[in-house]
Amino acid sequence: MNHLEDLQTTLLLGTDRSSLTDGLQAYLQEQGLNGQELPAEMAAEALVLHRQWTRAGFLIPVWTEPIPQIQLQQAEAECSAEAAHCLQAILDGRYPDALPEWVKLLLAAQQVLPRQALPALLQRCTQDPALWDTLKPAVGERGHWLMLQHPLWIKLSTPNPDPGAWATTTGPARLSLLRSIRQQSAAQGLQLLQSTWLDEDPAQKPALLEGLSIGLNSEDEGFLEVCLQERRKEIRQIAAELLACIPGAGLIDRYLQYLQERIVVVDQRINVSLPEEIPEEWRKDGVEPGSKRPFSLTQRSAWLFQLIRRLPPGYWQTHWGLSPQEAIGLFAQQDREESWVQALTDAALLHQDLVWQEALAIWWLHHEQASSWQTSTGRHLLQQLPGAILQKILVPYLQKRPYLLEDDHVATFMLCATDEAWSDELSLAVVQPLMRYLAGGDNPFWNIWHYARLLKALAYHCNTGLFEQLNNNWVIDSALGQRWQAEVERMLAVIQFRAKMIAAF
Repeated sequence: MNHLEDLQTTLLLGTDRSSLTDGLQAYLQEQGLNGQELPAEMAAEALVLHRQWTRAGFLIPVWTEPIPQIQLQQAEAECSAEAAHCLQAILDGRYPDALPEWVKLLLAAQQVLPRQALPALLQRCTQDPALWDTLKPAVGERGHWLMLQHPLWIKLSTPNPDPGAWATTTGPARLSLLRSIRQQSAAQGLQLLQSTWLDEDPAQKPALLEGLSIGLNSEDEGFLEVCLQERRKEIRQIAAELLACIPGAGLIDRYLQYLQERIVVVDQRINVSLPEEIPEEWRKDGVEPGSKRPFSLTQRSAWLFQLIRRLPPGYWQTHWGLSPQEAIGLFAQQDREESWVQALTDAALLHQDLVWQEALAIWWLHHEQASSWQTSTGRHLLQQLPGAILQKILVPYLQKRPYLLEDDHVATFMLCATDEAWSDELSLAVVQPLMRYLAGGDNPFWNIWHYARLLKALAYHCNTGLFEQLNNNWVIDSALGQRWQAEVERMLAVIQFRAKMIAAF
C-alpha cells in the first residue's frame, strides 16, 4: 500500500471531502503521530515529517531493545567544571593551540574528559584524526564504551588485531592490521607478510613493507635483503632504509667499505673519488644509478649521497676522529648547494641521532645563509628537537644577538615549530629585543610582522608566572607601538587564559 499517495490525495481534496483511510491512520500512528488530533492537523504534520524522512533518506527506526548500561571497572575522576569550561573555550576556537597542554594537565591530574563533552568531541574526532590523537589518552573507560555504541565513533576504536583476518583484509585496512600485529608480535607480522608477498597488490607493496618499521629488528634482515633485489625502485629504497636502521646489519658494513674507498680527509679537506660507472655491488645494495649513461658529475655525486644518508652519522666521528661540528664543516665545503649537509641531515633523522641533530641545528644557526634546513627533512629535524636541546642552543644565541630575528631565519622557524615549553630565559630573550625596538631601538630591517607568530608561540609556551614581567615595560605611545598593541594584548590574554586553565586542575 502506498501511504504517500493516500496522504497526497487527502491533502489535495481536503479532509472535508476525503477522510484519512484506516490504513493510513494506523501507519501514521506507528510513526509516532497522535491519533487523537483532528484529521487536518494529523495530515499536515504527516506531510512535514515525510519531507524530513525524504531528506534524511530513511525512516528513523524505533529503538525497542533495552538501553545499554555502562559498568565501569573502577571509578574515573572527571575534570572540574572550571577545567571543562576552559576546554569548551579551546574547542570554540578562542584558544585552539592550548589543547595539547590542557590534555597534558588532565592526564597529569589522573582525570578523564567530562562526560557531557564526550559525544561532541567524539563526533569531531571522526572528521579530525589529529584531534583524536590528542584526546585519545584522555577518553577514559566511559569514552571507550560510548564509542562502541555509535556506528561512526566505533571506527575510532582499535580492537585487538586478528591475525586470522590477514587472508581476507584488503586495502588500507590491510596495512593497519599489519601495523597492529607488528606492535604485538613483530615475528608474526613478518611471517604473515612473507607468506603473501608474491601475491600482494603491487601498488600496496611499498606501504606494507614500510609497515615493518614497527618493531624492526634483526629477524627482518633476511626478508629485507631479498626486497633489495625487487624490480620496483620504491620497494628497493624502502628496504635499504629499513636495513640501515637495523643495528649490526650487513648492509651498513658494506656501505662503510664503499665509503672508505671513496672519501678521505687530507689537510682538513675532504678528497672524494667518484667512480665513472656505478659499481654493480652498489646497485645491488640499493644505490640507484639515476638516468642512463653518460653519467654527469652531479649524478655520480648522488651515488655517494645515497650511501651517506643511510649511514649512521656517528661513523664520521669514529672514522675521522672529528667532532660532529667539524665533520659538518668539512662536508659543507664540498658544494654551495649543501647537498652533503643535506645527506647528513637525512642520516641524523633516519637514525634519530640527537648528537648530530643538535650539531646540525647549531651549524645552521651560525651559518645564516645556509638553506639546507629549509628542506622537508631539515624542518622535521628542527621541529622534533627535544626541549633541552632547544634551550641549550637558542638561549645563548639570542642573548648575544643585538637585533630582531628575520622571518626566514632558522631560529624563527624553530621557535614557531616546537611543541616544547620555553624556559624563562628563552622567553625573555625572544621578547626583549622587540620591546627595545618598539621603544625606539635600531633594527637593520623594517618588516617585522612575523613577530606576531613569535608572540603567539611565546604565549602558548612560556611560563605563565612571567605574566607581570611580560605585561610591563612596553612602550606603545608611538605610532609603531600602537600598531603592535593589539598583538601584545592578544599574547597577554592567552597567558592569562593558560594560567586560569592550569589553576583549574
